[in-house]
Amino acid sequence: MKTIKIINYKISEADMYYSLSRLSVMDVRWADLFHAKHKTFKDNHQNPFYQLILIAQGPVYLQAANEERLTLQTGEALLLMPWEQHRGWRVDEQQGQFYWVQFSCEPGIQEFVAERAAKLNIVHVQSSALRISEGQFEDPLIIPRRFLTSHRYKLLVIFEQLVEILDKPVGHFRFHATLLLGEIIRLLAHDFLEYNKTHTVFPTSYTTFRKLANHLNNNYETEVSTEALEQMTDRKYEYLCQVFKKYAGITMMAYVHQMRIQQAKHYLLNTEQSVREIGESIGYADPFYFSRMFKKLEGLSPQHYRKLHETK
Repeated sequence: MKTIKIINYKISEADMYYSLSRLSVMDVRWADLFHAKHKTFKDNHQNPFYQLILIAQGPVYLQAANEERLTLQTGEALLLMPWEQHRGWRVDEQQGQFYWVQFSCEPGIQEFVAERAAKLNIVHVQSSALRISEGQFEDPLIIPRRFLTSHRYKLLVIFEQLVEILDKPVGHFRFHATLLLGEIIRLLAHDFLEYNKTHTVFPTSYTTFRKLANHLNNNYETEVSTEALEQMTDRKYEYLCQVFKKYAGITMMAYVHQMRIQQAKHYLLNTEQSVREIGESIGYADPFYFSRMFKKLEGLSPQHYRKLHETK
């Protein structure tokens, strides 16, 4: 996997941030709208799940764990860790209300240490656009523990929908609730990048790479035309070769051969077509060349590959 560094992320050591993998599985457990004037707000609360709070109407006076006492205003979000104690303070004064959602997350949300900031690429380019890629790519989302969002009205609407879905469950309500939670976290993470001017525009060369990869993904069974690639991208072929190799780590022709052999393996295992027929269907008019290329990439001939898997 090739990673192209775009930006460095800088944070203050006085702040607290968390990282969440794009691949994390989240599951909403509970959600509600809470009036901070309720008499139970002064008591200590804790639960085994992550809890995200969004202030619907401020101020809300809240103290979490051993932190300083917080005065949260309308539109502020606060992320609490599992089993983290929290309670209200200044309960005798006028208090607002807030939405909250409790959810599990696997892999879990990790504290992002300030010393690691210079090493993290929040936005990075990977070869995941390639059809032959089998690995998973954990693009991290950085979420501040406390943040005043500019999307408060949009987030409040989503929270209202989330609470309504859980109050009146119908059909696949848990799936729907998790999708809404994902959108909430996406908006917070994106808004935070925009606020800190770390939102990155990908270089033109990466856009060209994706055009090339998409074209090859759809046309690998036919001859790759230099003229067609140049016309599609309005770039010289030599430049296109350099760009593809830069991001993919392999040449365009090597990628084409890998996709063809990938499909050949599927046909060998799932059809009764002959080796010649399979080779012709994926772009190899010469069956001997197809067999040589297959053996080069897989270490055995197409016939042996089929026979080996038939006996399993």
